[in-house]
Order: sequence, then C-alpha cells, then structure tokens
Amino acid sequence: MTTPPRIGLLGHGRFGAAFATLLDQRGHAWSAWDAAASDIPEGHAAADLDALAARSDLIVVCVPLDAFEAALRDLRPHLQPRHQVIDVCSVKQAPCRWMDDILGDDIGHAGSHPLFGPLSIARAEPLRTVVCPSARHPATAQRARDLFASIGSEVMDQDPSSHDRSMALTHAMAFFIARGLVDLGVGSDLRWAPPSFAALAASIAAVRADAGHLFNAIQNQNPYAAGTRRQFIEALTLIDRRLADAPSPAAAVNDPTPAALSQTSPALLEAREHIDELDRELIALLHRRAELSARAGLAKRATPAEGVADVFRQILTLSRRVQG
Repeated sequence: MTTPPRIGLLGHGRFGAAFATLLDQRGHAWSAWDAAASDIPEGHAAADLDALAARSDLIVVCVPLDAFEAALRDLRPHLQPRHQVIDVCSVKQAPCRWMDDILGDDIGHAGSHPLFGPLSIARAEPLRTVVCPSARHPATAQRARDLFASIGSEVMDQDPSSHDRSMALTHAMAFFIARGLVDLGVGSDLRWAPPSFAALAASIAAVRADAGHLFNAIQNQNPYAAGTRRQFIEALTLIDRRLADAPSPAAAVNDPTPAALSQTSPALLEAREHIDELDRELIALLHRRAELSARAGLAKRATPAEGVADVFRQILTLSRRVQG
C-alpha cells in the first residue's frame, strides 16, 4: 500500500487556508508556510521554506498568479529529487511553463486548477479540478489526481492551452459579466431577484468575495480572455441593434415537445418536467447537506450517500401519495 504524501502548502491565504480544511477533513498530514500569514494552526506551521520542504513530499503552491514565478524560484533551492510540486492557479499556460523552466526534469511537477474556492467549499458545493500533466512527470500528475480525488473532487485532464481557452469562455466571462453588474449597482440583497438570476447571483457573490487577485489574473493573464471579451461585447452590441431595429413581437418559437405528449396533457408534461428538475436539485442539496453535517463532527454515522438515498426515497414516497 502506497504511503500518502505529506502535503506542504506554500501560501496560507484565502485559498490555502480553505484547502487546508479539506486536507484536515480527509486526514492528510500537512504543513504550511506563509511569510504574511499568522493564522496557521499550531502544529501545522513551518518555520521557513527549509522546514516546509523537510516536512513535505508534495508541495502545493497556493499563491496568486502574479507572485507564482517568484515563489517558485524562492522554493527551488530547498527542493530535492524526492519532492513533487503542483500549482493551483486559475490560468495554466504561464505557470506550467514556469514549472518546466525552473523545476525542469529534476523535480516532478504538474499543473492544476481547482474549480472551487473558499465560498464554494464553505457551501459544500461539488468539487471539480482540472489537472494539466507535464509529459516529463506523469507520476506527479497521477499524484495530483489522487490528492484531489481524496478530498472528494471530480478530476479531469486538460492541456494548458485547451484549459485557458475554455476558461476564457466560462470562468473569465462569468466574472466579467458579474463585475459589470456590480459596477452597474446591483445590490447585495438579491432575495427578490427572479429565479433566472440565480446563476448570476452566485457569480456576483464570488466577485464580491474576491480581493481582486483572481479577477485580474483570469482577465489579464489568460491569453484568450481579451479576445473573448471583445467577441462578447460585439455579440451584445449586435443583439442590442436587432432589438432596436425590430420592436415587433418575436416570432413564435416552434414547440419541440413530442406531439403525443403535448396532445395528451401539456399541463402534466410541464409538471413532470418541473418535478424532474426539483429532483435533481434535491439530490444535489441533500449531498451538500450530508457533507456539511459531516463537517459538523457527527461521528460514526451512515455514509453521506446512504443518508441521501434514504431521505430521497422518503420524498419520492410522499410525492407519489400526493399524486394519488
């Protein structure tokens, strides 16, 4: 049986501290060093980079992107061939290139992007992580996959360029739109916003919680973000022109519903669709509730999956009774 690696966190800011809580929950041995942090728990704080390296096998560099290259150069003299290094930056091409240049063939390394942060961790939202393997160090990529899987994260591989292109269309755009809404004056109390606004509200909360490092990194350091922003603004401008030039009511949209179902009972079909949607939301919420319950320290109970299944079965039973 392979011995789990001792984890070293270079950086104990917002993400590093949140990531450490996940490591604690899964029983990982970890240490951290951060010259600017004074809140590292007793027993986990390393005195300096030498001590961090001595107490670690796998070092996770948890610093903002604009500090990553310098942090990696500072760390390099303290590393030995037994060490492995991964990053957690939201942009991948530059960090992976820096690791190739600075760590080379001697120190195993892999890129990673946890698609979660302190806010989503606190809410027990599903965890997902992208790993960008280095062809030089496949074993380190596997160790990164194993680490994130061990904290309950789904993991997928992507090359750095594909990752950054994808993030320019998703991560960067979500923050760009949310930042615009914040600057437009959208308030923090969104209780009376319509359901269609829920996804945007989550992005707005993430932007409000960000100190600026993440927003600037994903907009300025992602080589594809600027072009994507321009395309988005052009698309919005075109939509605006179409609305101004065509004030007449929109043409009716063809109903894609199968004829047999819609003719049988459109109301029944709509109700079933809403039930299916609520079922998916309930399953996700129950999983999150089980995770939060586990965090509360309830000892020796059924696994979260079993608890969710039991509760969901009861919900279905009651729903069938209501339907008659």
